[in-house]
Amino acid sequence: MFAVSNVKINKPILIIGQGLSGTILAHQVLQSGLDVEIWDSPETHFTSSWAAGGIFNPVTGRKLEATWLADELFAFLFPFYEGLEKTLGQRFFYPMPLFRPFANEEMKAWLLARKDQIDHGFLRWADEGVWVSKSGWVDVASLLSASRQNFEARNIYFQKTFVANDLPGLLEKYDRIIFCEGFHGQQNPFWKELGFLPAKGQLLKIKSKQPSEDYILNKNGFLLPLGNHEFKVGATYRWDEFSPETIPEAQVELQQKLGYFQVTEFEEIDNLVGVRPATQDRRPFVGMHPSLQVGIFNGFGSKGVSLMPYFADAFVGEWLGKKMVHSEASIRRFSHLFSV
Repeated sequence: MFAVSNVKINKPILIIGQGLSGTILAHQVLQSGLDVEIWDSPETHFTSSWAAGGIFNPVTGRKLEATWLADELFAFLFPFYEGLEKTLGQRFFYPMPLFRPFANEEMKAWLLARKDQIDHGFLRWADEGVWVSKSGWVDVASLLSASRQNFEARNIYFQKTFVANDLPGLLEKYDRIIFCEGFHGQQNPFWKELGFLPAKGQLLKIKSKQPSEDYILNKNGFLLPLGNHEFKVGATYRWDEFSPETIPEAQVELQQKLGYFQVTEFEEIDNLVGVRPATQDRRPFVGMHPSLQVGIFNGFGSKGVSLMPYFADAFVGEWLGKKMVHSEASIRRFSHLFSV
């Protein structure tokens, strides 16, 4: 049960969903020399990835801790996206410093007293805060658009909806079916027992000449420079509804964040809405069902840009018998929930 397979894969892999997770997994499948098809249902499945902030940042929380698996993730992340830019002939990967100001003098003193314990190599301390290395952002919308064009040119992208009753016939054609449905995955009957905890987020796109365009500012949210004096401001969190519609209260909150960033002169360009496919234990859902040739690649929350390349490589490697997905990310941790 949940064992590494040594069976040679002779049939294509079917990926359901062309959000960020499905896109990155499809590229990894292709890089591994396997055949793949991608089915996408944009009319029925609201794809939140198009609204993503796309920030990657190896430091998390008020204690400035290195994020989970930071060394492994960020060693893999840079060559992956740089290589994908070459494959697609499109720029979308933007390494950039990130600055975290101290919230106040009390917090500054508290952190400095613990500096020796938390100085883990990603930080450069300054008088007003800390600079974070190995950070930046991915233009997710450009990545998805360029990928779709690439998949269409290969004739492996189709706008189709998966129907559960068709599974037996599909498994005669495809080696396995991998669901990359974002927060819609909580409605999938194969994964109904998994602990999804989606969070709706809203971002504001503005134009302003006040902030610096040289770094990402992270203080009670983020201010992300996009170039040409345009910025993304984010983000809000909401757990009670998951529509693609903007929320007036979230708009007010984003405008308040601009106040924290001391941005007083700006033009609003756009409002972006997405739903993060987060999980109750804050770890991804990666793995194959114990009794069916269906799998899941989901649950990456707000850190998908950082997590997905590493785990796509691990997931495909597990199919080929080369490695195992990390135990904290593998759905093997939920084996007791599946009836086999």
